[in-house]
Amino acid sequence: MDKPTSFSQNNVFNNCSRWWFLQYIKKVPTVQDMCYADAGTVLHSTLQKYYSNEIKDLNDLKAFFNKEWNSKNLPATKLRFKQDSYWVMALNGIELNKNLGSTEFKIYFPDVVGYIDGLSTSEDELIDWKSSTRSPENEEEYKLQLQFYSYLYQRKFSRLPKKATVYYLKYNGSKGELTFNPTDEDVKKAETWHIETRSKMKELIDKNICPPKCAQCHFFCPYKDYCDENDKEHLNFKIHIMGSHLVIEGNISPLLEKGLNKKFSYELKNSYWIKKHNPNINTMVRFWNPKNRTLPIGFIYGLGKTLKDYTAFKKVGLNLEIKDHRIFDETKVLMPDKFVNGKELRDYQKEAVETFLNKKIGVLEICTGGGKTLIAAEIIRRLGYKTLFVVDKIELLRQTKQVLEEALGIEIGQIGAGESNIKDVTIATIQTLSKNLHLYSQYLQTIRLSIVDECHKLSADSYIKLSKHLTTTEFRLSISGTARRDDGNDMKITSVGGYHIYNLGSTQLIQQGWLMKPKIQFIDDYMTSEDIDKLEENTKTGLINETESYSKYYNNFIVYNSYRNKHIKTLCEGHKKKVLILVKLIEHGKLLEDQIEGSKYLYGETNKEDRATIFKDFVEGRLKTLISTISIFAEGIDIPSLDMVINASGNKGDVKTIQVLGRVLRKLEGKTEAFYIDFMDPSNFFHQSALSRRRALMKEGHEIEVIHKQ
Repeated sequence: MDKPTSFSQNNVFNNCSRWWFLQYIKKVPTVQDMCYADAGTVLHSTLQKYYSNEIKDLNDLKAFFNKEWNSKNLPATKLRFKQDSYWVMALNGIELNKNLGSTEFKIYFPDVVGYIDGLSTSEDELIDWKSSTRSPENEEEYKLQLQFYSYLYQRKFSRLPKKATVYYLKYNGSKGELTFNPTDEDVKKAETWHIETRSKMKELIDKNICPPKCAQCHFFCPYKDYCDENDKEHLNFKIHIMGSHLVIEGNISPLLEKGLNKKFSYELKNSYWIKKHNPNINTMVRFWNPKNRTLPIGFIYGLGKTLKDYTAFKKVGLNLEIKDHRIFDETKVLMPDKFVNGKELRDYQKEAVETFLNKKIGVLEICTGGGKTLIAAEIIRRLGYKTLFVVDKIELLRQTKQVLEEALGIEIGQIGAGESNIKDVTIATIQTLSKNLHLYSQYLQTIRLSIVDECHKLSADSYIKLSKHLTTTEFRLSISGTARRDDGNDMKITSVGGYHIYNLGSTQLIQQGWLMKPKIQFIDDYMTSEDIDKLEENTKTGLINETESYSKYYNNFIVYNSYRNKHIKTLCEGHKKKVLILVKLIEHGKLLEDQIEGSKYLYGETNKEDRATIFKDFVEGRLKTLISTISIFAEGIDIPSLDMVINASGNKGDVKTIQVLGRVLRKLEGKTEAFYIDFMDPSNFFHQSALSRRRALMKEGHEIEVIHKQ
């Protein structure tokens, strides 16, 4: 053997050579609950800080201990209520008042390495801290460990340690000490044990033969299922749910490895153009981690299907066990027997609720006006667990909070828009959460039901980071009217929110009478060919081989296009009811506000008070024409009385187009029409985008009317 071994490796070998071969030679990944090991690491680190004189103040030391405890994510494990107990162990170690010259002292030789928790070379004393309960079995193992360290000590310093002690930090007094005075016989025993163990290891490595299965598995062996080879007719796998990710246990063949890698990866949609500029760049997005055998939790059903397909291909049966290691918060939130405002769910809404409660994780794609928030409210009511409802806009936060409070009759907490008021059911903006994850970390570990609205944005890093903090969330609901992306990153949505489990489009609800049938009009030929040529000339600089600038074209053909803006103004003046105009750039909105009498412009930089006032005036009818950026009002905002939406943004995205249409489809007493107005813009930059928007609406089953103005 050309690498040093340690006491723990030698000990594993003598407990089970097969275990050692699989772990250290074949390096087969294992699935183990590491919470006790992590807690022990925190304890050792705390004592090391104290005895190395880095932190002597107990208040500072406790702050360090708490920080380390949280960094290991221990509040989300079975040790969530043991933090104080481990701190007491640290205090017990401090009260021993040992005179230690070194902590975590490393002794290294080409054949062996060891780390001694505490060492006093002046007194020739070895110390080892233990957080375990004292028992005859571990007394024998721990004494052998200290004999082994005594052997290393003698090799390094050419003398025996005078004293070796294991301190069981759970106890005070004599019960907490296992002390002996090492002898030459102890050292000789440890040396022989080490040399013979390495000799046997070398023999197995040279033969490269995995040792046979033990007659009886060791209690702590992590390869029990892997070693079960009696059943040749089945393959055995376990899916372990660990926080926000999955770990696979079982024999993963090269073929299965290839399948997992292919199934849970995709290439970026614009990879061709990326590679054209940088041929060596990796454009694959991969979720399967072969080293750790992990996947994000959203793929749980896809992983089960992949394993099922693999065993079917191998023509054997599948023994699949799903083991959930999460510790859920048992808090029950008092809920009404039904909605307090008297509202009742429609049949499809009831079906969506039951589907989710059965699956526990998944995406409900229900078109705008289908009552997604009410469905979420019923799920909250039925479960009665601590809930986090995540949105991405302040208007949506206020609107959703009002709907939940009116339906459930309870106070809803709020994180965002300048507030941090946590309740059993809390609504939060993703922006506030993502900026303050360290502050909300412990709170997030109590959430049993998470709900993400407008979940087509789940591919953003902020949501993915949030997901990693939701380590004890049993139910994950994601809702959207369009739970898909134009950029091709749909698999990122799945990784966090799960697969689509319920889909309902607008045409179905129109047919059932729940939504209004829209009048969709695209205005074409609003400029003559001469007008278009003039704009082209004004946009170009006249340079040879000039590269066309999208921003220049957008400004001339969309923002400052007087022909186009005049039609928008005429539409608003000729329509006597409520109009929403959506733009892309701030300058465009300001320009239209100046041109359209009585209109107001709401955008990202509008201050909080004005924002709330403008939105309220529009909803309640005091404001007839509202202009806003498409990023704010394309999705989520509920304005049932809206009669007309004018999409003036020239947007490229098909998904965004469907969302914009959804703003106007809701039914309301006295509302007779629902208009969606768009433009068949000229120039190559924008005409293809307009055609794409038209196709997206046609795919949804809507009728399109093209209005020719020339």
